Formats: sequence, C-alpha cells, structure tokens
Amino acid sequence: MFHPLMSSPTDLKDAELDEKIFDLTKKYYIASNLGQGGAANQIVLALEMYRDEQLRRQYEASQNLMKKQNKDLDGLINVN
Repeated sequence: MFHPLMSSPTDLKDAELDEKIFDLTKKYYIASNLGQGGAANQIVLALEMYRDEQLRRQYEASQNLMKKQNKDLDGLINVN
C-alpha cells in the first residue's frame, strides 16, 4: 500500500525505515490516547506502508539466502 502524501519507502535505508516505524508507532499511541481517531487512522496507513516495505525487504533477503544455500549444496551432489 502506498500513501499518496508520502515519499516512497524504497529509498530509505533499513535503519531509517526502523526509525520511521518506531516514531509513527509512538505517534499512533499518543493520538489514540488523546481520542484523535482520524489522526490515528492516518498514522496506521503510513505505518502499513513502512511495514509492508520492511516485510518485502525481509522476504527478499530470505529468498537470496535460500538461493545462496541451494547454490552451495549443488557442489555437494555428485550424480556420477
């Protein structure tokens, strides 16, 4: 999901992405505790965008790791 008023999260480094998620989570709890449901809902949309990007990166990293492990195993199998 992409929030139309925010820049793309793909340009952020992992640490910056984590910091955005942490910061927005704090702001969400503040807004919800103050009864600002509309603001809290907008924060949730932004949080989903950043978390989706974080999950995409984790998935991509795990796929790359699996490819590397499979490539390493190819040398161990001798069919002759």
